[in-house]
Amino acid sequence: MAGPSVRAQFERFGGIYRWILLFTMLTGSMATMLAATTINVALPAIIGAFGLGQDQAQWMSTAFLASSTIAMLANAWAMTTFGPRATYTFGMVVFVFGSLLGAVSNTLELLIVSRGLQGISAGLLQPMSMFLIFQTFPDSRRGTAMGVFSIGVVLAPAFGPALGGIAVDLASWRLVFVATLPLALVALGIAPFLMPKGDRNRSTPRPPLDWVGLSLLAVAVIGLLAAFAGGNRDGWDSDQTYLRFAIAILAAIAFFFWELRHPFPALNPKVFTYRQFWSAGLIISATGIAIYASTYLIPLFVQLVQGYSPTAAGVMMIPAGIAMMIGFPIAGRLTDRVDPRWLLGFGITTFAASAWLLSHVSAMTPYWVLVGWILLSRIGISFCMPPSNTTAVRAVPPHLLASATGGVSFLMQVGGAFGVNILAIILQRRTIFHGEHLSTAMNETNAEMMYQHALQAQTLEMTGMTQVQAFQSAFGLLNQKVAMEASVYAFRDCFFIIFVWFVIVLGALALMPKPKMIQPAR
Repeated sequence: MAGPSVRAQFERFGGIYRWILLFTMLTGSMATMLAATTINVALPAIIGAFGLGQDQAQWMSTAFLASSTIAMLANAWAMTTFGPRATYTFGMVVFVFGSLLGAVSNTLELLIVSRGLQGISAGLLQPMSMFLIFQTFPDSRRGTAMGVFSIGVVLAPAFGPALGGIAVDLASWRLVFVATLPLALVALGIAPFLMPKGDRNRSTPRPPLDWVGLSLLAVAVIGLLAAFAGGNRDGWDSDQTYLRFAIAILAAIAFFFWELRHPFPALNPKVFTYRQFWSAGLIISATGIAIYASTYLIPLFVQLVQGYSPTAAGVMMIPAGIAMMIGFPIAGRLTDRVDPRWLLGFGITTFAASAWLLSHVSAMTPYWVLVGWILLSRIGISFCMPPSNTTAVRAVPPHLLASATGGVSFLMQVGGAFGVNILAIILQRRTIFHGEHLSTAMNETNAEMMYQHALQAQTLEMTGMTQVQAFQSAFGLLNQKVAMEASVYAFRDCFFIIFVWFVIVLGALALMPKPKMIQPAR
């Protein structure tokens, strides 16, 4: 599958070129994907600085994921028109600019724009990396290469929170935006020498970019995300909410029919005619939800409920990252040798078990118990991503390879965007629900409440408060405990929803046909 420009690089560097190129792509991808999750640990600080609700704060994550989703579908056109080298360099420049903009932003709107620019860079780089892996590695070794590359792509959500936590504790949330710039600058410096230029004949006309398709998709994705977030704030039966949903759904329908007729579609619908592709795509979307939703919820829980520092919340994810470092190459290697459905079944079951355990979390759950549950979830993810990605892309013929690699990344990112969006809204609504439910029992007929109030008031009097002040302040302390308990129940609900989703996905695994196995090269 290698084109002339790739073969020229092999002639220049030899057989080691495929591995040098792989680690170059890994450096840039790690910079952009670290940026995807470093922000999660900084969210409590940003919420406090700007006075945001959960439905507003989630845009820090979903703006990145949504913009990267759109950019991924322009990747095939950009590589065909300008070549991998120019596209990669442009993506890294956009990332650097977006990171600097986020560090100096003083409004929520600017923060969202900066996250969108970072997402565009990630969207351009990820499918390109997968495309070049399939061009430079033989089929019998692609699973191994995908496993190694996935270390950086999915290890970033594990180590990103730790990096973000250290940045917040050392300085402020603004440092989070520039913490990954050193990796980006390294990738920007070496990419022009290692990336292939591209194979387009300059005498041939450039393929047209599907601007209409990309615009319709942007309206559909961003419209649905805004409809869910706006419905939570404006009311689900409000005219604004109905209008957002209507526009988004109509745009999605128009996008589908437009892509069917366009000669150069942004997302070629033909890839979904292959059962192996779309059945693996279900697993890919579920993996996106697993990675980004859990990485969004866990740092919030340990900071807002358990009172850990941002650094402690981030360091909690490191053992899970080490587990993925071990698991991804193993899963990638096994993908080349055994039926991927067994690997996917193991990964889905393991992550579902972790979500079930997390659905019983409490404010008193020990730190290392949480670390163990998170580690279990990352073992599950490591056995989901390489098999599902490789299985999906293997399903299509070579002329659809670029569309398939873009489609795979699209499915993961859009799954993550909607996972974070919906679960952030559910978290806010369930917190309100449980708070109201618990508050109804907080009255003078509740003997336990009266006893706790008297105990708190007595404790406050011992600190020097007057009897009247202690009496009033004790009610405030009880309200804080009720709010904390409501938050715990809300987080439990979110993790239980993830568990139920993965049980459904495990059933959907039966839809995947037995993939054709590739014999190892001798």
